[in-house]
Amino acid sequence: MNRQHGTRLWQAALGLWLGAGVALAAPAQPDAAMAGPAASAPVSPASAAPAPPTASAASAAQAQRLFDRGVGALCAARSARHAAEAATAAQQLSQAAEQGHARAQSVLGWMYLSGTGVPRDPARARHWLLRAAEQGESAAQNNLGVVYAQGLGVPRDPVAAERWFRAAADKGAVDAQRNLQQLRGRAAGPGQRAQAPGATQTGAFIVNCKAPAATTRT
Repeated sequence: MNRQHGTRLWQAALGLWLGAGVALAAPAQPDAAMAGPAASAPVSPASAAPAPPTASAASAAQAQRLFDRGVGALCAARSARHAAEAATAAQQLSQAAEQGHARAQSVLGWMYLSGTGVPRDPARARHWLLRAAEQGESAAQNNLGVVYAQGLGVPRDPVAAERWFRAAADKGAVDAQRNLQQLRGRAAGPGQRAQAPGATQTGAFIVNCKAPAATTRT
């Protein structure tokens, strides 16, 4: 009797233990307050806000506006011979040139080289022409060749002059092609003597006041 009772008690205890094991539920999901941030729905390209212009793009646009105003003032100064307009042109073009605008650098260098609207200054001319020429501006390359061919503020350097004349001539710059011929001396024809190298010339007024156009660049 006692053995049967003991066996039943042991079976009951075993059943409770097994039942408790079976009844263990899977771990509960974390509470919403404890859960991480829900993944946001993907944004379609159409609904995405347009990206603001980059600093370089904004700077380039500002430099272009300064260049356009400077060219306008330079053209007004040339037609009316107003010194105030020429000073305004130099100021506007200087600001654009400082921001890396190649055409402004080219025009400003030509102004200092020819004394148009500003006091003639070969050193400043060379500074701006070199910066523009290195960016591929053919007018600046031609005028920089003149600086070296004539020794304007620097010792004469025919090798450097020829290099810059050729760079511009290869882009179709007529002034540079002529200067390259002058620098070398024209080849003699049948029964003629070769001509000595002649004087090289800066480009004529390099701004088209009716419709300013970029010089050829690489």
